[in-house]
Amino acid sequence: MNTAISVDVQTVQKYWDSQFITDYVEARGKASITTNGKTTNVSMHLKMKKDSIIWGKFSLFGIGATVLINRDSFFMYNTLTQEYMIYDNSFLNQFLGFRADISHVQNLLLGNAVFPESDYSFNSLDNQLTGDEGMATNTLTINSDLRTLSSIISTEDSTQNADIQYDQYEDVNNMLMPKIVSIDVKKGAQTLDVVLNYQNVNTNTITTFPFKIPNGFIRK
Repeated sequence: MNTAISVDVQTVQKYWDSQFITDYVEARGKASITTNGKTTNVSMHLKMKKDSIIWGKFSLFGIGATVLINRDSFFMYNTLTQEYMIYDNSFLNQFLGFRADISHVQNLLLGNAVFPESDYSFNSLDNQLTGDEGMATNTLTINSDLRTLSSIISTEDSTQNADIQYDQYEDVNNMLMPKIVSIDVKKGAQTLDVVLNYQNVNTNTITTFPFKIPNGFIRK
């Protein structure tokens, strides 16, 4: 497991140089989803096109949810409940606590700083990077691989925050991508804990993001 390190201006620049930047990412693995104390373990298949699309399938024995997020909208259908959802991207606010666009979410999943580099400042006393965008603040701790160890998103509304931990990294095309991403979201008394375990990752060009709501499904 990686640990936090003391950083200086040079280390911070190496951190920015080591961001995981690629046009496409495909990952297969497992996910554990805990909502208010109830845990569900599923298989996971993720596809991403940079700043454009996130596609995900989370299932157990082929039954479960398929999600598609683009620049404007959030879509999901669930073959277990035979329901589907269509929202604009403000739907993500309830999970992350701020108006996140698709690049923010992709950065979070890839272990990158959530906001652009220009939004951050280095606090040598706290040994952290802090970035502000709108009402949201992202506080980053750097690990010994010069990648993100922890990423905390908070807002002026202190009742909601997201705490993301990156415990392991692996080499993918001479870049380090997180192997395990732990996301802990609190909103008042409600909690959502998600652990993503990427077991097979590639950065090949992705040509399809299949998504079709089955006939007869009811809008939720």
